[in-house]
Amino acid sequence: MKSRRLYALVLLTLILASPYPARAESVDRVSSAVRVAQGSEFRAMKRGPALAPAVHQLHPDDIQRSILRFLEQEMAGQVRAIHATMVDPQEPIQVPPGSMGLTITPHGLDEGLGRRTFHVQINANGRPWQTIDATADIGASVDAVVPIRVIKVDDLIDAEDVTIQRIKLRELNHQLATNLNDVIGRSAARPLPANMPIRLGTVKNPYAVRKGDRVAIEARHGGLSIQVTGVTKSNGELGQSITVANVDSGKELRAKIVAPGVVRVEY
Repeated sequence: MKSRRLYALVLLTLILASPYPARAESVDRVSSAVRVAQGSEFRAMKRGPALAPAVHQLHPDDIQRSILRFLEQEMAGQVRAIHATMVDPQEPIQVPPGSMGLTITPHGLDEGLGRRTFHVQINANGRPWQTIDATADIGASVDAVVPIRVIKVDDLIDAEDVTIQRIKLRELNHQLATNLNDVIGRSAARPLPANMPIRLGTVKNPYAVRKGDRVAIEARHGGLSIQVTGVTKSNGELGQSITVANVDSGKELRAKIVAPGVVRVEY
């Protein structure tokens, strides 16, 4: 009886101290950890495409901005604003990852306005990578002087006759008046339509005398000076020589216009 109790006690001790349940629990934990890890890996694989790095591209807008910066230097002082519309390329260009820069040069002797082609050197990470040709339509505008009324030939241009307007250019060699002082106080060499830009060649210095004006004729010789009245035979600007007739004698003389209403005969 005593030996049975001792055997039962030993058996109970062995059961309670058995390592098998602990090992089974450890196995369960490992299996659970593997399942969790596999689930995380699966989720990461599903998210993978969204985390992939974006493709590096050179967009037409980037080329357009670089061309405009080049043109601003090329046309400095000639225009007020420059416009560029890309013709080619129209689609983005794939470029190597990293830093990128563009170097713009004109195509041959191509310059001015209209459709132009440029060499675009693409620099990747500080080194030349590829050169392409880009085509753009180039336009420009300038602030020009325009009449607000029709100005007739020989009319004197006053400040209230003109204003400044932004004008689109067709060529760079426009020779337009861009400052009000270019025309105010001068006269029209030809009719000037309203709201049309004034070209510098269409204005001139105003006449100091006009045909039929009575003028003072000065004659100087040494220290002697006399003055008589004459009538002009033509229009004339300051510094020009015209023909005048002495009112008293009727004699015609060549005299230089030295002031409005005054001509001088040199002997």
